[in-house]
Amino acid sequence: MKKYIRRIIFWSAIGLLIRISIMPLTMHGQDLVFINYFPMMFVKGGIWDPYGFISTNFSHFPYTYYGPVLFIIMSIANFIIIKLFNPTSLITILELSSTMMARGFTTVDYVHVFSNLGLFKNLFLMKMPYLIFDFLIAGILLKLAPSKNLSLTSYKLWMLNIVVLHSAYMIGQADLIPALFIIAALYAAARAKRPYLSVVLLSLGGATKLFPYILILPACLLLGEGWKKKFSLMFTGAAVTLLSYLPFYLSSGNSVFGFFISSQVTQYRGITKWILPGMFVVLYFLACRNAAKDSQKPNPERRLLYYFAIVMFLGYMTFPVKLRYFVYITPVLALIIPHHKKFGIFILLVILMVMFQSLTYRSVQLGLFAPLNSAYFLNLSTLQEIMGHFVNIGICYKVMARLLLLSFLIGAWWIWRISMGSGASTREEALC
Repeated sequence: MKKYIRRIIFWSAIGLLIRISIMPLTMHGQDLVFINYFPMMFVKGGIWDPYGFISTNFSHFPYTYYGPVLFIIMSIANFIIIKLFNPTSLITILELSSTMMARGFTTVDYVHVFSNLGLFKNLFLMKMPYLIFDFLIAGILLKLAPSKNLSLTSYKLWMLNIVVLHSAYMIGQADLIPALFIIAALYAAARAKRPYLSVVLLSLGGATKLFPYILILPACLLLGEGWKKKFSLMFTGAAVTLLSYLPFYLSSGNSVFGFFISSQVTQYRGITKWILPGMFVVLYFLACRNAAKDSQKPNPERRLLYYFAIVMFLGYMTFPVKLRYFVYITPVLALIIPHHKKFGIFILLVILMVMFQSLTYRSVQLGLFAPLNSAYFLNLSTLQEIMGHFVNIGICYKVMARLLLLSFLIGAWWIWRISMGSGASTREEALC
């Protein structure tokens, strides 16, 4: 036991050191200040409805704020930061950012404007709340894994998770928060045996960022022993979702739904943008049907892990996936990979392909370190530029995009095969 605890402490220290090393030195455009600006306006000015505020004062915005639960969480985080650190320079940074957002300014522009306002310290403060959600996920992984050795492997995978390091601590996106709701929902169902709490958590995750919503229906169908309970779980999910949006809807009307309508998710072009959603609908229906059937088997909650992974892989098929969207599935994969090393190698290749496709621009690859030295890093060559001297990079993108689509299908199929093959396995049944 002591050796196990020492190893957890060791990997926690390694993970924390990596995170705090990059937190003050990296940023990307407006992402981080956008997430924190409206919550700070609530904390300092009492502006509690970002949706109505944006529609009235930011008509140039092509979209609105994220889900209301994210606004509430970040408002709490900003309130604590104000009380503990009283960072007047951070407030100034966020106020200045409001005149720059959605106007085409680059990371370097933001760095130049904020450079004399304690930028390193304030980047650290704005990203600091992510550490809480990050280590909560890590703790849940330890609880869900079936043995100490496997839990340690899952923990190491999470501490060294390049997707999280890039998304949360470099770019400053908040995808760790819905990822926590997803893995907490899995814990509530599989370990705590509380299906209603699981659905509530998924609904709150969806009201943070939209992606967790696609997990609610298969969860309800799997966790409900009969149709009465299945519909009761669905009603619970719908009620929590409506209650999350209701105060803002009463205040600002349809503005609260702007993120649904004006989502920034890039779509495929041509006939592909119709074929892939059609495939998703068909395969999603089949997954839900199987979930309803599996609800009649012993301990159906133990299969929820696999349904989460399958549905998320299917979801990734429908749009060009950016690296940060892969944060949602990584806690689930961290539980599956220790059992299946070949699948882990496959996931590593998928992540590398996603990185190659989504980190194409100089500002995303090299501009991340603009706070440290923008002139130096932006003058370096990107990976794509180096490769372009030897191969046709345009063809590489097209080939990689098709390989990614195939990989997401293979990932869903592989997980399904794992779940089918492990259904009666004692070792796998112990998972979660």
